[in-house]
Amino acid sequence: MRQRSKINPIDRRPEIDGLRAIAVLVIILYHAKIVIFGRDWFEGGYIGVDIFFVISGYLITRIILKELFKTGSFSFLKFYERRARRILPMLFIVMLVSFPFAWKFLLPSNFLEYSKSILSAVFFSSNFFFYFITTEYGAESALLKPFLHTWSLGIEEQFYIIFPIMVLLFYKFLRKHLFMLFFTMLLLSLLFSNTMSMQNVSLNFYLPMSRFWELLVGSLLAYLELMRGRVQNRITKNIFPIIGLYLISYSILFFDAKTPHPSLVTLIPIIGTALIIAFSSRGDFAGKLLSSKPFVSIGLISYSAYLWHFPIFAFSRIVDHTPSNYDKLYWIVLTFGLSIISYFLIEQPFRNKKLISSRLMIICIILFLAVTVPLNIYTLKSDGHPMRVSKIFRDIESLDGMKWGLKKDGNACFGRQIDFCEYANKSGSSRWIHLIGDSHLESLSRNLFERLSGKFNLSDITSGGCWPIGLIKKSTSIGVHDKSPCTEEYQRLRLKKIMSTKNSIIIIGARLPLYLNNRTFNNGEGGVELIDDKEIFYKFESTLSNLSLEEAFGKTVMELLKSGHSVIFIYPIPEVGWDVPSKLYAQIPSSGRMQRDWLISKPITTSYERYKQRTKSSFELLDSIEHQNLYRVYPHQIVCDSAIAGRCVTHDENKILYSDDDHPSHNLVALINDQIIEKVSQITQNKEK
Repeated sequence: MRQRSKINPIDRRPEIDGLRAIAVLVIILYHAKIVIFGRDWFEGGYIGVDIFFVISGYLITRIILKELFKTGSFSFLKFYERRARRILPMLFIVMLVSFPFAWKFLLPSNFLEYSKSILSAVFFSSNFFFYFITTEYGAESALLKPFLHTWSLGIEEQFYIIFPIMVLLFYKFLRKHLFMLFFTMLLLSLLFSNTMSMQNVSLNFYLPMSRFWELLVGSLLAYLELMRGRVQNRITKNIFPIIGLYLISYSILFFDAKTPHPSLVTLIPIIGTALIIAFSSRGDFAGKLLSSKPFVSIGLISYSAYLWHFPIFAFSRIVDHTPSNYDKLYWIVLTFGLSIISYFLIEQPFRNKKLISSRLMIICIILFLAVTVPLNIYTLKSDGHPMRVSKIFRDIESLDGMKWGLKKDGNACFGRQIDFCEYANKSGSSRWIHLIGDSHLESLSRNLFERLSGKFNLSDITSGGCWPIGLIKKSTSIGVHDKSPCTEEYQRLRLKKIMSTKNSIIIIGARLPLYLNNRTFNNGEGGVELIDDKEIFYKFESTLSNLSLEEAFGKTVMELLKSGHSVIFIYPIPEVGWDVPSKLYAQIPSSGRMQRDWLISKPITTSYERYKQRTKSSFELLDSIEHQNLYRVYPHQIVCDSAIAGRCVTHDENKILYSDDDHPSHNLVALINDQIIEKVSQITQNKEK
């Protein structure tokens, strides 16, 4: 028997459009990063996506259940056609419009990533794609990835594929248990999400299983509304929506990058959204506010605004790495201007079957796929169209030390937890050189090993974001997926490898200013390293009782020196704050002759004084250790206070010295390695004496 009696059809609910407006506004302001009175007031604006998830779950479930309750069956064809009309036309338009900007402003490696992101978005797998590329060590800021925001579309579409099938099966065979289905799925997803929030924050953020509970909250609301009707109690209708607005507002203002999300804490904005959907109407205070013309108007164009804003923001940041608040306001105005146009010219016509038939809709989709998929596959096959860029940029792209680091047995040496890479020399010498440190030292590895491989046995013991040596473990890691945990056990394995050899040369280097200051780099001139809201990066602690981090480091180094090993300290490589190749490429003239003049007249430099302030504690630590077998290399002497007095340079008219904002390019690597090889020669000569 079909359940019809308790179904109360309702008109279009403008207060839900108002909720959409809040969601898209806070997302846009969150991504804009507008700082007023020293604070970004929308650090919790990412919860706008969670609001969208609840709304989607509510509306989609209502559509499915209404059809099942009314007809006893469900048309997947009609359902997915409605979804396609809603989602695909605008998504395709934004993709097509963005391609020329990607061609103009993205370096080949970034263009490759862009095309991969387009293809992942086309096939609704962006959440998985962006998990892998944003959690790679040294990955470019997520704010510079034009289609990062499509991760949420991927999750919604994955929900749309799984959920209707499950609902239909339960309706056919376990109709009385639909509520328990929704509730059980919600509970399992929520518990999974909360557990993952304590184990792997990055993976939790992108996994559909960690997000489905938010959509299922909307599903429960739809089910209860269709079965029991809407609540009519005047007190609850007036009070609960106001509480809902308060919970959402609290989340926007007080959630930040350190808030575990999604997790049990995410229940705050989710419950707030649910209270508004369940209890608000055009008659209560919250409903009147959300149903007002400004909110409804923004809500109607919210999908277009969501799609437009991130590519606009990302390409604008690529062109200008130091945008002002006025620049960001312009981005927002442009976003809404394009959204209004696309709503009337794209969204509305494609949703109207009378204007665009199902047949024409299919033809449009096929045409888009026929253009976009081959275009981006060709970009992948051509390695990002390197001939678009001048030689100076092709050179830096092809020889990025981190991307072309050492490999053995088909796997990268960098980041290995066991089975460290070893290279035996052909001369029969038993002398070892161990390279031990983080990604800054790994950048030097390939060039250094190529130049020393015939004379020494070599080992690569480098790992990202890890203190270089000593029984020092990582206690906090924020901002990067921790693929190299830097535990006490790992540090012991490093030492065991070194101590298994005798009279070795140990080259030690790392990004110590980051580890000792616990802050990313701000050059004081607009160049602020972007790692997506996480100012605190790493914290370390000594595993030796009663010893500070610095004392534990010094103790270990002295033990190595007293054991007969020689040690070379690589002092901090100057950080920049700007991604040097991207900043240059976005601003430099296209003409070769004009480029050379521009590179000379408008160099990217940073303050030498700023470098000294930033590295004060690093120098104090390294200078505090003295021994006759200890040698020192100073990379800053190559770039700071030399070509330009009081400044640290990042390029000259012929070559770029950095591959991003802090790692050396092969050009700077070669110069640093000249100094290292000179010290190796001194050590060898001293040993022979």
